[in-house]
Amino acid sequence: MVVMNLHRADKRPEWESISSDQWNYWQKVAASTHSIVTPANIISVIGLALVLYGLGLLFVQAYIPALILLVVGRLLDLVDGIVAHATGTKSPLGEIMDASIDKIGTLLTILCLAVLQIAPWWVLLALFLPHLIISAIVFAGRSRNVKLHPSRIGKLSMAVAWVVLTALLLIKAVGLEWPALLVVATYTLAISSSLMGLISASQYLRQIVK
Repeated sequence: MVVMNLHRADKRPEWESISSDQWNYWQKVAASTHSIVTPANIISVIGLALVLYGLGLLFVQAYIPALILLVVGRLLDLVDGIVAHATGTKSPLGEIMDASIDKIGTLLTILCLAVLQIAPWWVLLALFLPHLIISAIVFAGRSRNVKLHPSRIGKLSMAVAWVVLTALLLIKAVGLEWPALLVVATYTLAISSSLMGLISASQYLRQIVK
């Protein structure tokens, strides 16, 4: 629950709930840039840049460096929420940026693995479709002025998806024949991530309908 709150903002930026003479340095910067320049947003962008660089390395078969960059880039997704909370700079824009970068990095990674044929198509499709559906639903909600916050099960689905993607890349990087049980476990996690993503999508859809 605490982790979820780190990535959730109210209708107004956090600093607007206190007097401006009590703002810290980062709150002043955030207010003067209309919520664009915050430490969390900077970390989110750096995380995405690392993921993109890592994806580029996949195409030159530098699998281990690519894997390291992807993992570090994704870990920054956890750090940005902590930093936003610590600096008092959570905002609706920051929440949107965090969720958007989260989806962009994941979907691009899945597409790259598909192009490079690093994993079975059905595994990648199982990971891809739910989050594509969620993105479409969230966009529809925004167009109808319905604010949709990241859900716990949606975050869990994304986390499990990245465990699967990391395992698939590790298998490719090592280049050895992995035990069948480990492969089956990876595929089972992919299906679990897909199911959780679909449940999250249905929850978002119900919010829009209401």
